[in-house]
Amino acid sequence: MRLTDRKQFVVIFLAFTAMLMLNALIYMPFISDDALISMRYSRRLASGNGLTWTEGPRVEGYSNLLWVLLTAAGVCIGIDGVVTVRLLGILSMASVIFNVLFTYRRNRNGVYMVVLLFAVLSAPIAVWTIGGLEQPLVAVLLALSIPLIWRIIDHREAGAGLFLTSSIPLAFLCITRPDGVLFTFAAVLVLLFSGHGRKSFLLALLPALFILFQLGFRLSYYGDYLPNTARIKIHPSAHYIFCGMKYILRGTFILFPLSLFSFAATIRAVRKKHTRTLLPAAMALIWVIYLILIGGDNFPAYRHFVPLTVLFIYISIEELRQIKVKRVFGTVMVVAATLLLFVILQFTDSRNRTAREERWEWDGQVIGLLLKEAFAEKEPLLAVTAAGTLPYWSELPSLDMLGLNDRYLAMNQGESKEGGLGGHNVCNIEYVLERKPDIISFNAAGEPIGFALAENLSASEEFRKLYRQINIRGTRPYTHRGLLWFNTESPLIGIEKTADSIVIPAYFFNMYEHTVMHTQNGIPGVTITANMQAGIVLTDISNPDEWISEEQSEEFTVTLQMIGDSLIVELITEDTRPVFIETVVLTASGTSKRSRSLLQ
Repeated sequence: MRLTDRKQFVVIFLAFTAMLMLNALIYMPFISDDALISMRYSRRLASGNGLTWTEGPRVEGYSNLLWVLLTAAGVCIGIDGVVTVRLLGILSMASVIFNVLFTYRRNRNGVYMVVLLFAVLSAPIAVWTIGGLEQPLVAVLLALSIPLIWRIIDHREAGAGLFLTSSIPLAFLCITRPDGVLFTFAAVLVLLFSGHGRKSFLLALLPALFILFQLGFRLSYYGDYLPNTARIKIHPSAHYIFCGMKYILRGTFILFPLSLFSFAATIRAVRKKHTRTLLPAAMALIWVIYLILIGGDNFPAYRHFVPLTVLFIYISIEELRQIKVKRVFGTVMVVAATLLLFVILQFTDSRNRTAREERWEWDGQVIGLLLKEAFAEKEPLLAVTAAGTLPYWSELPSLDMLGLNDRYLAMNQGESKEGGLGGHNVCNIEYVLERKPDIISFNAAGEPIGFALAENLSASEEFRKLYRQINIRGTRPYTHRGLLWFNTESPLIGIEKTADSIVIPAYFFNMYEHTVMHTQNGIPGVTITANMQAGIVLTDISNPDEWISEEQSEEFTVTLQMIGDSLIVELITEDTRPVFIETVVLTASGTSKRSRSLLQ
């Protein structure tokens, strides 16, 4: 089906783009935690804080420089970060559709539309159109590079200018992802194979210059020749190779029959020496080998299959468009049946379902905004295992306990264990405790399970001595309750002790599960009622018997009771209306409430 008529082309393009958008809406409002890491770099850059994740030594904790810069540009002109990355994703994927339609617009065989239909209905393409990471940018740069390189393949006497022009998308790929250089490597190999000789290396000139430029920037700005992400994530082993093979097999199955078309087309291209098809096939092969070596990926919906899907499109179309359809009705029925099977696979796969169901990043927004409201002026150090959601929304100084954004942890990873999630095995609890973070969050304000660091740290005697578990509840943009650990000895948010007084922020009164920290007029505290008291157990105070006293007021009563070596302090009220309490001050001669407490 030819698309030489401009209006017809626009209608078909808009139809495919609409299908992509409808498919992506199924997975809204999914956003990747790693996307929020990149967005924190972008926002800090736009705010004049440099290409950094937090205050202190600069660390390259991102692996998508061009994506971060484009996001920062959107933030600079006043567009919200999440909106920016979604717009970039949509525009990039729409550009892929446009490029495929434009490339094959003169083709009489409509097979390219069938192949493109499978692509836009796939879960990887839909999810990562709105997922916030750089996969859409990788996709469009690949989609642009292949037709340009085909011009070289089709013209054996191609001049240097055509080589350099064709290398522009590949050069930008190299600074979109460090592993983007693999596509340039594959392209050069194919050109060498097709008889272009030493001129083939001209295709690598611009990519090499871009890589050298980024390396120079990395050395001068971050003082390192490797991105921090590489030190954390790349640890080839038999375990990761097995995980990578499993990842490839599962992703290939999910993309059936598109993956099958590509495999069959590659075999046909090898037999008939179709160099045009061998170009995306070689790129796909090298990308698959790379994914196997690094252990695949942990994210929902097979994000590393986004570039593979683009390559599958070109591989399949190049060979299938040469096939003449003799039985139109039978072909339509087969396509309809395989398309139905394809859609079913997208909805039944567990990784794809995760993208539809995963919302903890948005729960982290609720807790992060609460922390920002309560502690923005004090700027306590927030230690996290999920380095995106809480640091991004709270904007507090942060410590990435898994080392992605921490140079020392990347170089001194501690007792990492074989297996588990790639890039999540750092376990240096000594360093974390030495930094004395004011607040610690496990699993985006959840229980300390899932990572060796979280489990070992929560079991540490020093951790249990210094940190108190605090129930916390935010209400923006919806109500959510989380779990954090506060440092009782923090000079910013902890319990202040002197010889004759103990100043206790009310959020430490967490003896009962129903007691939750929240804010009122931007001030953190807890609320008690006639049926819901609050309490705290103090075990490390000198002469605890000196603090035993009881004092009542109109609003609430503070009671103190010795049980063994522990001092139990409780806040009680007989009022049925909620009483909000900010701080309680104990003195050696009694108890006073010097901070404001309000009837709500």
